[in-house]
Amino acid sequence: MRYSKLLVTALLIAFYILALVVDRSAGVIYGLLLLFGLVFLASGKNPDDKSFIQLLKKYWPLHLAMCAWLIAVFANQIGSGHFLGRTYDPPFRLAMFIMVFWVMSFLPIKYLKHVQWAWVIGAFLSAIKIHVLTGGGAMRYGSDFIPIIIFGELTLLLGVFSVLSIVWNKPENKVAIFFKIAALCAGLYAAYLSQSRGVWLTILVFVVIALLVTKNIRSSYKLSVVISFMIFLGAVSYFGDIVKERVLVGESDLTQYSVGKNVDTSLGIRLQLWRGSWILFTEHPLTGVGVEGFPMALEDLSRRNIISPLSATFPHSHNEILFMMSKLGLFGLFAILALYCTPAYYFFRSIRDNDPEIRYVAAMGLALCFGFFTLGLVDVVFLWWEIYPYYTISIAFFLIYIMKKKELSGKENAII
Repeated sequence: MRYSKLLVTALLIAFYILALVVDRSAGVIYGLLLLFGLVFLASGKNPDDKSFIQLLKKYWPLHLAMCAWLIAVFANQIGSGHFLGRTYDPPFRLAMFIMVFWVMSFLPIKYLKHVQWAWVIGAFLSAIKIHVLTGGGAMRYGSDFIPIIIFGELTLLLGVFSVLSIVWNKPENKVAIFFKIAALCAGLYAAYLSQSRGVWLTILVFVVIALLVTKNIRSSYKLSVVISFMIFLGAVSYFGDIVKERVLVGESDLTQYSVGKNVDTSLGIRLQLWRGSWILFTEHPLTGVGVEGFPMALEDLSRRNIISPLSATFPHSHNEILFMMSKLGLFGLFAILALYCTPAYYFFRSIRDNDPEIRYVAAMGLALCFGFFTLGLVDVVFLWWEIYPYYTISIAFFLIYIMKKKELSGKENAII
């Protein structure tokens, strides 16, 4: 069993290092983790005297939230009478969270802590990759196997995880602290090169979470950090050509849309898709137009002159919540909100814990949930294969770490 645990730990480390830079690596590693979960389940052995059923019962709201998307798809197909097996693939990946959670529960904290260096290495490699693909910001590529917006956000999160894990290192370990701060800078650099205003918006969310998690630090120190950060952002906005250009383009798009001069700009198309998605939801409120029916529904909106013909060619709504509402109705709305909010609830309950390790790991979890939520306001995150293992593995990792750390502190019942 010890060697199996080491292999699972190695898979976790490989995942965060390779998932963003090597195509299909995320899927292969995710599949291997699920396989180990089945092997551990068949072995009859339990981690820390907790059975599979006990973990399922203890965290049943979380497991139900991960299955909610699958339920929403099934409800839509019952309502429409059309059953397509391929539409179950993405939600099934989320529903497999229980197996990832189970296999990770076998790992002791001393193994889990090794993953911190995978975040650091992953942030560096991803920053190098986006630098090469964009020519140092000279151009903006669309996608290699992950679109640049999603890639920028996931790299930024690796940097955030890295810097928050400083609490795992002793204060005198200056080298480790230096590399973790450098990893955050690499994540910020990737976010900058992504040229995504949605990704930039999540940076403010991460700053708020960092302020929430810090205890025993004077308010004056926190204020000085906020002021320094705002000055930094202002300097980047003023001197950075990419930021200035994106802001000016956004202002121009909104102006053209408001006067009806050109509605097919980047922001103009988003506004049309948001309005069109809301109309689709109001016309099909319970189960939506279906996953496969969304493209045809947009074409119908175009024929009705609600959106432009160009907008009707887009594969999604550029808003995660509206996209789920239009496709799967109220079931879809509840599914996506449960996906964000249920794990966030568990992390939020630990954000002010007296143990700094628990607080900062909870902050990682909140950064993941609210980062995806914020970016999902202007894009669709859960459209890409790599997102599902990234989300499920990370949530399982953070919750298992918190659970084990609280058990070591004699607070087994404090997490729920």
